[in-house]
Amino acid sequence: MSAVDLARRATADPLLRLLAHGFATTYRRPPGAVWRAPYAFRLAASAVEPGTPLTAATPRTDWVAAANWYVAAAVSPRADGLLRCGSLNHPAESAELPLTGPAARAPGWAARPYAVLRALAAAGFGRGGADLHVNATLPDAVGLPVAEPLECAVALALADAHVARGARPLSRAQLAELLGAAVPGDHGLRRAVLFGRTGQLLAADGSARRPLRSPDGGPAPCLLLLTARTATGGGTEDPGAAAVATGLATAIREALRAGARSACWPGTRPGRSVLLLMPPDRRAAVRTAVIGAFRRCDLPVPRLLRIAVTAAARRED
Repeated sequence: MSAVDLARRATADPLLRLLAHGFATTYRRPPGAVWRAPYAFRLAASAVEPGTPLTAATPRTDWVAAANWYVAAAVSPRADGLLRCGSLNHPAESAELPLTGPAARAPGWAARPYAVLRALAAAGFGRGGADLHVNATLPDAVGLPVAEPLECAVALALADAHVARGARPLSRAQLAELLGAAVPGDHGLRRAVLFGRTGQLLAADGSARRPLRSPDGGPAPCLLLLTARTATGGGTEDPGAAAVATGLATAIREALRAGARSACWPGTRPGRSVLLLMPPDRRAAVRTAVIGAFRRCDLPVPRLLRIAVTAAARRED
């Protein structure tokens, strides 16, 4: 099924339909390719198997995985070397940028995708340019890193759209290598976006896989992403970094008491979000404990987002 049909197909994901429709409205033609790429996250080895000593077969890096939330990119190829780009999340910040020659200044949201596409053009992929429209389904405040999935979605869509015009294909292994060499970022998260499998954790260095399982042989654990809100939404001032840090620490302590097995940052650095791993039958108790902890700290009720381990980036047909 062609990408133009995606905007009109009643059974398609509504956000993908919106993206395809927004592309056609902006550029007066349908997209040639639409790709979705999952958000990715890290799980510390100690969080997955607390107290388990390392062996020769155990990866000595964190685990990474793809999440059941995604970013998407719609692309149609051009032949003049220009990138026209827009975002459903930033409708007033579109741009027209050269993919070869001196770089132009890109809007903030487009800076990383632009750097990626220039690197690909320099390597001979997509030099003709493209019309591009993107959408991220989660707000930045949730705390899942968006740069790596957005880069992968844009690169895969661009390369795919140009293949239809006879360009050489770009494999995922080639893309991972190009991105690793040309653009700063978390290589482990990129591996999860490009090579993730449903229910499987991938070693951040790519050396091994394993299912997300319970250390005691019980049901597979579930994941909750806890994100502290920066304001109540009712006119109250931001509670401040110290207050939020205290609230997060208190909530983590209470979550562990309520049955969570571990807590860790979803990215490479601490932030306002914490990933909680727990048995399925403790999810309600953990949610209640976390919300109660924030209320006792006089902080807004946090966001709690269920996370499932899903598959890698894919084309939407």
